Amino acid sequence: MRHIIRGELTPSERRAAEEALNNHQQRYGNHARRKTTETYRVKVGEEIVAVEIANRTASYVATVMNHHRSLQSMCGVPA
Repeated sequence: MRHIIRGELTPSERRAAEEALNNHQQRYGNHARRKTTETYRVKVGEEIVAVEIANRTASYVATVMNHHRSLQSMCGVPA
């Protein structure tokens, strides 16, 4: 499985995303259910970073939850 990290991140956010991806890989291996998401809260230094991992066909995609999210992506409303 490929690991993909999305967004413009600070070094601490990138490290949190890598840790969340590694933990997700250890938990589910290469065969997690597709089209599902899971949120991890990773402590880096003194801050806690929320990372959302989405399962795709051949990859795990990490998105750091550091900005507001569009309601369309949260509710599944078409654009």
